[in-house]
Amino acid sequence: MFSLPWLELSRFKRHTITRLAMIVIAIIPAIYGGLYLASNWNPTDHLDKLQAAVVNEDVGAEKPDSDGETLHAGDELVDEITPKGEGGFDWTETSQEEADKGLSEGKYFAILEIPKDFSQALVSTGGDDPERAGLQLRTDDAHNFIVGQVAGTVLNEINSGLNKTTTSEYVNEVYLGFNDIHAETKKAADGAAELHDGSVELHDGTGQLVDGTTELDKGVGTLRTGLGDLDDGAGELKKGSGDLADGADTLAKSTTEAKNGSSELADGAGQVADGTSELRDVADETTDKAEDLKRKADDLVDGARPKLERAEGDFDDARTTVRGDMDDRVKQLQKDYPDDENVQRLADDMNGLGEDLDSAHTRASDAKDEAKRLEGPVTDAVDSVMEKIRAADKKVGQLDDGAQKVSTGADDLHSGLLKLDAGAGKLATGADDLHSGAVELKDGTAKAKDGADDLKDGSSQLVDGSTELDKGAGKLVDGSEELADGLEKGLEQIPTYDKNDRDHRSDVVAVPVDAEKSKDNAVDAYGEGLAAFFVSLALWIGGMITYMVLNAIPYRALASSAKSSRIAWAGYVPGLLFGVAQVAVLYLVLTFALDFSAGAWLWTLLFSVLIAANFHAIHQLCVAALGGVGRLIALVLLMIQIASAGGTYPVETAPGIFQIISPFLPMSHAVNGLRTLIAGGDMFIAGQSAVVLLLMTLIALAATVVVCSRKRMVTLTQLHPSLSL
Repeated sequence: MFSLPWLELSRFKRHTITRLAMIVIAIIPAIYGGLYLASNWNPTDHLDKLQAAVVNEDVGAEKPDSDGETLHAGDELVDEITPKGEGGFDWTETSQEEADKGLSEGKYFAILEIPKDFSQALVSTGGDDPERAGLQLRTDDAHNFIVGQVAGTVLNEINSGLNKTTTSEYVNEVYLGFNDIHAETKKAADGAAELHDGSVELHDGTGQLVDGTTELDKGVGTLRTGLGDLDDGAGELKKGSGDLADGADTLAKSTTEAKNGSSELADGAGQVADGTSELRDVADETTDKAEDLKRKADDLVDGARPKLERAEGDFDDARTTVRGDMDDRVKQLQKDYPDDENVQRLADDMNGLGEDLDSAHTRASDAKDEAKRLEGPVTDAVDSVMEKIRAADKKVGQLDDGAQKVSTGADDLHSGLLKLDAGAGKLATGADDLHSGAVELKDGTAKAKDGADDLKDGSSQLVDGSTELDKGAGKLVDGSEELADGLEKGLEQIPTYDKNDRDHRSDVVAVPVDAEKSKDNAVDAYGEGLAAFFVSLALWIGGMITYMVLNAIPYRALASSAKSSRIAWAGYVPGLLFGVAQVAVLYLVLTFALDFSAGAWLWTLLFSVLIAANFHAIHQLCVAALGGVGRLIALVLLMIQIASAGGTYPVETAPGIFQIISPFLPMSHAVNGLRTLIAGGDMFIAGQSAVVLLLMTLIALAATVVVCSRKRMVTLTQLHPSLSL
């Protein structure tokens, strides 16, 4: 199995040059990979070796509300970045002319320009018209494009530091302003509290004033009402006294006539009393007869309803009998004698009889309901008549009693009229004197009433004014209380800050988000991140070099009886051994020269051997199948894989065509798996890549076996190739 491979290797032992060729094959990938990785191992940590110029034209500016304090932000920025290693580049402060010259000649890689109004723009954040401060960083891509990209990152760092410092100073002033606002608000709150106390006292006084004026107005109103009543009374007294005087004269005349007529009245009243006694006896007899009539009506009402109910029941029983048993019997006769006319007439008569019984039952039911309905009204009517008869009897009795009293009073009236006639003369004389005094009283009360009206108008206006004043005082109390409470609550919400607190808060607000970048499976240096790509490139080039020196297959063995698979194996094993040697030398150089480390050393080495095995199988196939043209194809494949393997940037950032072909190229899987193992990532991803590379290796070896089988037959094209490389 190994005789043919050993035979191929043994020919390199014949001369010194062939032995040296074996050493070169083993170390070329290490030289390629080591040089590239060494030159790109950790460039970002050496940016301070790049010289850059800073041009400071800032003239400074006075801080607002600072009693003449000035800010020289440009000088502070220069002092901050010029110490070596502090500002990314190695900054040197120069003039504008020298900086421009240095950038064009390549002495300086960047120029940071600080404008004249830099400080003025920064202090404007505390004024009424804030402006942004501007910085300009210039680079020259004609000298180095990457430096221009790195310079943007450096500028962002400088800009971030300036924003933090400027924001911190501004916020510090804001917090200091909170202290001033708190103190002034405290004064306003104390003043509002005093105003509230005074307004409460004012409101109490106006309330008392309203109560007093209201009582005064009520008193004046009462006085006016009393005077009005007095005036009305005086008028009525005047009128009444006049009528009294007239009446007294008339009375004096009439009493004489009344005295004469009272004698006749006494005689007539006696006669009326005798008549009412007889009427009373008749009324008592009528009442007794009405009571007897009511009892008979009650008996009639109570007896009528049960009889009607029994009649309704009898009709219902008869109807049921006719409609039930009799009807069934007639129907049976109709069935038995369908042609008998007498039976048909009997059926018609029974049907008519049933309808008559239905009508009779309905009328009996209606009569019962009507009797039931009239029972109450009849009873009520009888009771109402009886009440009226009893009331009439009672009134006749009262009439008789009154008539007796009238007869007695008529006698007393005659005696009194004799005395009245004597006093009526005296009354007429006094009534004339009373009327004269009432006229004088009416004139005085009219004048007093007019004065009371004027007084009431004034007291009403006084009440209205004091009420409005009290309402205004009440609003002042409410408003001053709301003002005091609002200021007190606002005072509690206005914080105060001491110097240490202001400094701490200003720093936090200036950088409110403390963002940190973390990496999973982080590598130690930039070169280690590129190692997967350059190791894969080195091993691909190592495979190309190997089959530039080794024969892809032992061509003399094609003429032997050896199997094609053994011939392909004989050409592959020496290349594989050189591939293993290339892997060993490459990692020795990376480890000891560049301090390279891997997350999973054993698997990294084994996976690298698998990469070498895959690449050597592909190069063997290209050379065995196409000779020199195959080496050219391997070079083309190298270029395609560099573009599509995603070694430096993810393949997703490449054009679409490279994203499509990437999964079908071995270097893509070599870079992906090797990167995972070096960083210590997910072993499943590395396992997937290993399976794909192993399948590609087996496919390449199988294709080489097929090529060997075909090369056992020599064609004219092989004897005279069109192109030889």
